[in-house]
Amino acid sequence: MTEEIPPSGMPTQTSEAPVIVKGYELAGPGSRFMAALIDGVLCGAVWAAPVVGILVSLAYGLTKDALPFLNGQSIGKKAMRIRVVRETTQQPITGDFTTAVIRQVSLMIPLFNIVDACMVFSESRNRRRFGDRWAKTLVIRDPAP
Repeated sequence: MTEEIPPSGMPTQTSEAPVIVKGYELAGPGSRFMAALIDGVLCGAVWAAPVVGILVSLAYGLTKDALPFLNGQSIGKKAMRIRVVRETTQQPITGDFTTAVIRQVSLMIPLFNIVDACMVFSESRNRRRFGDRWAKTLVIRDPAP
């Protein structure tokens, strides 16, 4: 059984089934966490290179979901088969660097980033972080095989 999101935007609890929004299954907290972990390990490895590695790591961390050669997914999201889409059109944010950076700003604020990251574990508000709300995005299971 799936959980439909009514027009109010608040999910109604029916079971442990996936949450469906506008015909797409939202990414679960576990897959979002693993994608973030994969991206974090990659950034950490690149960060080890002096100066250039730090700059590349910061640039990737801020824009990873909009990189055209990754088709709207970070490397971690691609591995976990999830993607970021616009809330209104359900289209990937490929090439929309402003939206990608807005999503990441909340994770750059000390202490607030912990609260923000924990929001994906909540069933309310469609498992969206503040960054997702500010950028008007959803993280969904990738429908492509």
